[in-house]
Amino acid sequence: MSKIDTKGKLLVALPFFFAVSAIIDYSITVWLSGSKENLVRNEFSPLLVYAVSNDLFIPYLLFTVIFYFSASYLALKLLSQDEKLFYAASAILVLISLAHTLGGLSWYFKSEAYSNTILAISAITIMMAIFLSGWSILQKRNAS
Repeated sequence: MSKIDTKGKLLVALPFFFAVSAIIDYSITVWLSGSKENLVRNEFSPLLVYAVSNDLFIPYLLFTVIFYFSASYLALKLLSQDEKLFYAASAILVLISLAHTLGGLSWYFKSEAYSNTILAISAITIMMAIFLSGWSILQKRNAS
């Protein structure tokens, strides 16, 4: 399999995985929270709380999934010209997807250590994104 084939498959597979991770996260959250009141009281995401409070969960989930897929596909497509950035962005996308999937399970484990692990994954992802943004700017500046 060539690098072009690999990029082409990743270009669709990663946004799909990202969208599915949101479905997993929100579905598990709604299921394990037990009740609407418990979810509203204990959920971390203000958008999800708003959607559930106003009976907009299904439209919110559909919009989120479509947005996640579209935005991540577009970002990867734009970054696919630079191989180094493409694979780094792919790693960031995988980490965000992992944090989403594990986030839904926090309702099952209800452990501070587990929640802190998810926050650590998110923090690592943010640090990677900031570092790679700065690195790409420096690379372009040095190329000029």
